[in-house]
Amino acid sequence: MAEKVVADELDSYRSEMKDRIKRHLGETNYRLNPNGKAVDALVDGLAKRKARFGDYYCPCRVVTGNAEKDALNVCPCSTHEEEIAASGKCHCGLFFAAEK
Repeated sequence: MAEKVVADELDSYRSEMKDRIKRHLGETNYRLNPNGKAVDALVDGLAKRKARFGDYYCPCRVVTGNAEKDALNVCPCSTHEEEIAASGKCHCGLFFAAEK
């Protein structure tokens, strides 16, 4: 029974994260990684971090336990715009620059 609760919780977090991603894409010029499997893996990692740590911390960043530092790494993280401008995608590869 506990496994069902955890699975339901993760499904809810995945859905919420997908909504957050859609909202962010609607507010920016970015696009989603075209690799659906990569996006699914990232959304799954974000959902698991929400369950474990209480927020959608970027799966490619270390959660330190320092609330102020960790808040900078809630997806979309504080450095994603800079990373996209420099390399065309954020560090974890969820968000990409708009196609030209």
